[in-house]
Amino acid sequence: MIPDAIIDEIRTRADIVRVIGTHVQLRRAGRNFKGLCPFHGEKTPSFSVSPDKGFFYCFGCHKKGDAFTFVMEYEGKSFHEAAEQLAAMAGIEIPQVEENPAVRAARGERVRMLELNKLATQFFREVLADPKRGAAGRAYLEARGVAAPITEKFQLGYAPGDWHALADFLKAKKADLEIATKLGLIAPQPRAGGYYDRYRDRLVCPVIVPGGEVAGFSARTVGNELNKDGSAPAKYINSPESTVYKKSKLLFGLAQAREAFGLKKRAVLVEGNFDVISMHQAGFTEVVAPLGTALTSEQIELLRRMADKVVLLYDGDRAGYAATLASLKLCAEAEVEVLVARRPGHAKSGGAGPLADGADPDSVVAHGGSEAMAEYIDRATPGFEYFAYEVWGRARASSDAKARALDDAVAVLVKVANQTKRDLILDTLAKAMDLDERVVRGALARAREREQARSASRDVRPGDPRAGDRRPDGDRPPHPAEATDAAQAARQVAGASIPSGPVPTEELEVIALLSDHPALLANCETLGVFSLLTDARLRDMYSAARAGGRLVELAPSSLPPVSAEFVLSAKYAAETEPRRRLEQQVANLRHRTAQVGLSQLKARMNEAQRAGDRDLVRRLFAEIVTTRKQVD
Repeated sequence: MIPDAIIDEIRTRADIVRVIGTHVQLRRAGRNFKGLCPFHGEKTPSFSVSPDKGFFYCFGCHKKGDAFTFVMEYEGKSFHEAAEQLAAMAGIEIPQVEENPAVRAARGERVRMLELNKLATQFFREVLADPKRGAAGRAYLEARGVAAPITEKFQLGYAPGDWHALADFLKAKKADLEIATKLGLIAPQPRAGGYYDRYRDRLVCPVIVPGGEVAGFSARTVGNELNKDGSAPAKYINSPESTVYKKSKLLFGLAQAREAFGLKKRAVLVEGNFDVISMHQAGFTEVVAPLGTALTSEQIELLRRMADKVVLLYDGDRAGYAATLASLKLCAEAEVEVLVARRPGHAKSGGAGPLADGADPDSVVAHGGSEAMAEYIDRATPGFEYFAYEVWGRARASSDAKARALDDAVAVLVKVANQTKRDLILDTLAKAMDLDERVVRGALARAREREQARSASRDVRPGDPRAGDRRPDGDRPPHPAEATDAAQAARQVAGASIPSGPVPTEELEVIALLSDHPALLANCETLGVFSLLTDARLRDMYSAARAGGRLVELAPSSLPPVSAEFVLSAKYAAETEPRRRLEQQVANLRHRTAQVGLSQLKARMNEAQRAGDRDLVRRLFAEIVTTRKQVD
C-alpha cells in the first residue's frame, strides 16, 4: 500500500500536461492547453488541460479528472499501477511500507506474470521471424492474407512444434517456471520431470490491454498434427484464468482499436481473433472480439465507456444469431446503443443470422473486399428494429412460432430500464409482429415478474441489508462473491428502473470521496464505514469496491442519475488531505447515527411512561444521557 502522503505528493507534482501530452497533441491556449479529446472522436479541439489545477476536462464528452484518472482510464491501469507510473515520471521514490502479506504477494505475482508474458511474446515473435523455425507460421499468415504491418500491430508470433522450445528459453532466461505454469505457457511432466510447452505449432495472438501489457495469449493451430488418440487438437488454446488474465473482462484487439472507437464513434464486435485481424487489415480498425466465450456485461461496460455505439457483426449461422440475440440483451441492459450489421437484401434471402448463408466477416473481407464490408456496417440496423422486422416479425407460420418469437422479444425488452424507450420499442414490436399491443404488454409483464422473482431469490441472503437486518459480524464487508452480486443487482432486476428514492447526502459524500481516492478504501474497515451506511445501494457499492470494483463504474448502474453524476463529478479529485476529509465524514455519520438513536430512545421512553413502566423509563433515561454526550 502506498502511503497517503506519497499519493498526495504524486498528485501535486505530477505534470499533467506531460502525462497527457504523451498521448495527445496539446497546444497552449492562455493558461491552459487544448487538444483533440482521446476519449471520443472530434475534429475541433474541445479537450482542455489545466496545469494550474492539475485537471483535464472535455467539453464534448464531459470526461474529466486528474493525472491519475487519465492514466487509469486511457491506459487501463489500476490505481496502484497509475501511482507507480506517475511517481516514476515525477522522480518520486515510493517507500516500502508494510502491508497485508497476501496483498503484497498478489501484487508481486501480478508484476512477475506481466514480465513473463512479455518475455514469452518476445520468444514467439523471434521464432516467427526465424527463416526456418517460423516458416509454418509465416506460411499460415500468408495464406490468410495477413501482411507484415498487421503482424507487427498485433505482435503476432509462432510457437514451434518442439515440445520444449519455450520451456528451455524461459529456463535460460532464469524465469520463474512456476509462474509460467500458472499462466498456461508450460506444464510439468510428472514422469520425465521438467516442463513441456502447451503451445506447439500454433500462431500465437497476444492479448494486449490498453496500457500495453500482455495479459495472456490466444493460440490457433496451424498444422494438421493429430492428438495421440487420433482426435483433432483444439482450434484455439487460450490462457487460463489468472491474476492478469480475466477473459470476461478482456477483448481481443482492444488496445489496437481504442483510438478508432473515438474517431469512428463506434465499436464493431465480431466473433474471432482472425475476424479482428482481417478487419483491421481492411481498414476497419474499430473491431474487437470476445476471447473464446460469449460476450459479458463487463466487456459491454468497457465498450460503453469508449464508444458511442456498438455494431454486432457476428457470423451468419445459427450460432451467430444466438450470439447476436444474447449480445442485444446485454446492450439493452447497459443502455448501450446497439446495431446489427446484416447483408443487403437479407430479408429476402431467408438467412438465419446477421450475415446470411453462414458467411463470417473474415470470409466477406477475403472475397467481397472492403467495400462490401463497409456496406454491411454502414447499413447496420438498430438492434430492436432488426429483430422485430427481420426475425420475430416473420414468425407468422403458426401460433406456436409466434409465441416463441414473442418470448424471445420480451426477454430482450424486459432489459430496457427507460420507460419511454420501452414503450416506443413495444409499439414497434406489436406492429412488426402484427399483434395487439395489449398482448405484448401482458407478455412483458409476465417476463418482468419472472425476472424479479429470480433476482430476489438470487440476491437476498440471510444477513443482507436488503432483507432488513444487519450482518452479525458488524462492519465486515460481504464476501467478494456477494459483493459482485450486490454491485450488479440494479442491472439484474430486469425491466426495473434504477431505484429513484433519495440517497442520504452524508453517505453519498463518502462514496464520492472514495471514488476520487480509491486508496482510502484500505482505511475504511478500521473506521467502520460499512456499518454507518444505511442506504442499501451505497452499501452494495461499497462492498463491491472493497472486492475490487470501481465506484465510478458502479454508480451509473446503482444510483439515480443525479446521485450518480455527483459521484462522477470528481468533487474531491483535488482534495489535498483526503484521509482527514474521510475522518471528518465518518465523524459526521457517527453523529447522525447517534442523533437517530437518541430520537428512537426518546420515543421508547415516552411509550414506557405512558405504560407506567418506571424501571424501563429509568434505563432508557440513562441511555439517553450517554447517547446525548456522543451527540454533543
